[in-house]
Amino acid sequence: MYITTALKHNEKLVEQAIKISEDLEALFIEREDKPIEVLIEELKNDIFIVGKEKLFYYSVHSTDPFFFHPNSAMFRVKRLQKDGYDPLIEASQLQEGMTLLDCTLGLGSDAIVAQSVVGSAGKVVGIEGSRPIAYIVDKGLKQWDSGNNLFNQAMRSIQVIQGEHLGILQRLESNSYDVVYFDPMFETALETSQGISPLKSLALYHTVSVKAIEEAKRVARKRVVLKDYWKSERFADLGFEVIKRRTAKFHFGYINLNTDYLK
Repeated sequence: MYITTALKHNEKLVEQAIKISEDLEALFIEREDKPIEVLIEELKNDIFIVGKEKLFYYSVHSTDPFFFHPNSAMFRVKRLQKDGYDPLIEASQLQEGMTLLDCTLGLGSDAIVAQSVVGSAGKVVGIEGSRPIAYIVDKGLKQWDSGNNLFNQAMRSIQVIQGEHLGILQRLESNSYDVVYFDPMFETALETSQGISPLKSLALYHTVSVKAIEEAKRVARKRVVLKDYWKSERFADLGFEVIKRRTAKFHFGYINLNTDYLK
């Protein structure tokens, strides 16, 4: 991976790009007014572009750049405020003041919706295995201006951790989060979901292991939640109760650990 600037840049942007290259332990190169396609062809490697307002990641395996945007989160938050429904919130039974660990952060849409529910008294932490995704999403959550103060506050409140979720789960104390959530990336999800196709070349396609679920059950006080393709056998294999949605290509499953908070 190489780090460079947008075509239109100044000394400040160059300094920012050099700082990011140090953060990501990647090589900074001068842009030299070359189109991104030329750079990728010459270097045969991924290019991380530092723009004035956004960060872009161009993969040699994708024609579309990856950059942060809230995806469906804003629509979901508005719908949740209007009619009180969101499938993740239904499955997790999240309430104000609770804590959620999102083990597969991606673009962070689920984390944003969750944070909007738990509020300032709660906490949402997202784990992302891909270093470029984690870096871009972390910066995006802190900088994106949606024009809505409450939505912005939810984004700013999310903590991003880069790493492999099993190892991080193993280091956490027991009962340290109310809910632990998994939304694993896989080919079917990418083929049927809009707005996340640039993730295809960057995402880590690690399956959710039995060991990870066992660790999640130790870490979670109340529920472990899994989002998966409606035909997936993982729900049954891993012991999840499924909430089936008639017209949806994805279902949510949950494992109850403590039902007292539902009464």
